[in-house]
Amino acid sequence: MKRIITVLAALSIMLLALPATAAKDKNPSERVRTFEYALQPVANNNTNDAGGQVRLTALPNGKIQVKIQAWGLAPNLVHAQHIHAIADGTGGFVAGSCPTIDADGTLGRPVDGLIDTVEGIPDYGLVQASLTTAGDTSSASALAVDRFPVANSNGWLSYNRTFTPTDPAIWEDLGAVEIVVHGIDLNGSGDYDFEAGPSSLTPDFPLEATIPALCGGPGN
Repeated sequence: MKRIITVLAALSIMLLALPATAAKDKNPSERVRTFEYALQPVANNNTNDAGGQVRLTALPNGKIQVKIQAWGLAPNLVHAQHIHAIADGTGGFVAGSCPTIDADGTLGRPVDGLIDTVEGIPDYGLVQASLTTAGDTSSASALAVDRFPVANSNGWLSYNRTFTPTDPAIWEDLGAVEIVVHGIDLNGSGDYDFEAGPSSLTPDFPLEATIPALCGGPGN
C-alpha cells in the first residue's frame, strides 16, 4: 500500500512539472458552418403538396456535405438537383432567392403560367455544383440524369453526399447559395414527356425533366 501511495505521489509531481501550455490546443479546428433551409414549391409549378428540407455543412477540410429530404415529387422519376448561386463579381457569391410567378415570360421565354429553369436564373443564379449521387459534381454534370437521385413510389427523395466542390468559393460562401430540385410530371403520365414542350436548356430533354420543382436558400 505504501508503495502505491509513493508511485501516485511521484506521478503527481511529474504532472505538475509539465509546462502549463501542454494542455492547450495550439491548432484548434476551424468551426464547422451549417445552414438549414426549407424547400418550397417554385411559384405555380408544383401543386402536389411538395416540400422538403436541406442541410448544408462546410467542413474544415474544404468539403461540403449536402443532405436533402424532399416529398411530393414525381414518383419513380429522376430529379436533377443543383447548387445555384449568383456571382458577386469578385470571385464569390451573393445571396439569391427563389423565383416567383413574376418571372414567367421573362428572358424571352413564353408566358405559360410556369417558371422554367432559365426564367429562374436571375433569382437563384447559375448552376455551381451538381448534386449527383456519384462521380463528378461540377456544373458540367448539370444534366447527368443517370447520376441524380430517383424519388420512390411515394414521391419521397433522400440524398446525402459529401464532396469537394470544384470551385472553392462554394465552400467559402455556402451560406449564400440556393438549392433547386428539378422535375415535375405536369400531366401525370408517369414519365417525363414532351407534351409541355422541350426544356429551356436543351431540346433533347422535355420541359418536365428540368423544370424547377423545389427551391430553398437564405433569400426565402
